[in-house]
Amino acid sequence: MILILSRRDDSHVPLVAEKLEELGAEYFWFDPADFPANASLTVAFNRRGIERKLLRSRDQVIDLDRITAVWVRRPGRPQVAAQITDQDQKRWAGLECSEFLDGLWQIMDCQWVPARPRDTHFGYNKTRHLGLAASLGFLIPDHSVVTNDPGEFIRVYGETGGQLVSKVSYPLSTERDGELHHTFTHVVQRRDAVCYQSVRFAPIIFQEYVPKVLELRLTVVGSHVFAAAIDSQASLLTRDDWRHYDNDRATYIEYHLPSDIERRCVRLTQALGLCFGTIDLIVTPEGEYVFLEINANGQWGWVEALTGMPIAAAIARLLVSTSVCDQEVQSCSKVSTQL
Repeated sequence: MILILSRRDDSHVPLVAEKLEELGAEYFWFDPADFPANASLTVAFNRRGIERKLLRSRDQVIDLDRITAVWVRRPGRPQVAAQITDQDQKRWAGLECSEFLDGLWQIMDCQWVPARPRDTHFGYNKTRHLGLAASLGFLIPDHSVVTNDPGEFIRVYGETGGQLVSKVSYPLSTERDGELHHTFTHVVQRRDAVCYQSVRFAPIIFQEYVPKVLELRLTVVGSHVFAAAIDSQASLLTRDDWRHYDNDRATYIEYHLPSDIERRCVRLTQALGLCFGTIDLIVTPEGEYVFLEINANGQWGWVEALTGMPIAAAIARLLVSTSVCDQEVQSCSKVSTQL
């Protein structure tokens, strides 16, 4: 049986669930946000070790020893029962639930895609990504600096003639006037340099602006890479960051990736201990491939919808083919050890 950990509103889960059903695979969709208010979990031990692991949710009892693979998509956080109104007790119960879940996932001996929640930590760390990508032979943007030193910003601003972009390591969403705003790649303007002292409040990623012909969104599933080319330069809206989306102008098509770049993408994903990842690259006017970042659990449903590439089916096969997954994990471990 396959356990899917994700929120109820995750539109990606039905895409893979359909493929799992076609493969005749049994699965259970569980959102940790149902725990403990609307679900219960039990781990029982005897003198020699673990006796049973049970999940009770939605009038079903799931023997977690039967789980052969877990797909960690976008799980919610544990939500304590509404009856607990004392804030200290609520905080304590939430921490207890999170600690228990972390321990449970660690003792479940099965395949994890992309990895156990704790092990995906470095799958989101952009500083780690840049260093690792460079060590594997990727080109990265010149004058890449992660700093909270205003003097360092002034230095790199001068060296690049002000041709800089800034990024944050952790995605930031804020609400203004009732609307949700997201943080995207920002082209540094002269007015930003005037406020350079504000850099000291938190580390910021600064990189020299890289000219683009195309942007590539690569989805790595096991040892397979699905490459989509984004014509981001066809729209003023997406010129600096394709995530602003303009699907009428910035078209998406399947892309033939050079074999050495493809292998490098798989190695990078495996070196992070992952069996899945989404990678963003730039193709420059000179035909160079420049690495930007990797996301341990990036969105891919839109890539499949716009290009027709069978990503959901590949994820389903990865979850079902336990022997293949085991080989992927062993490969991940070997690469991580070597690095």
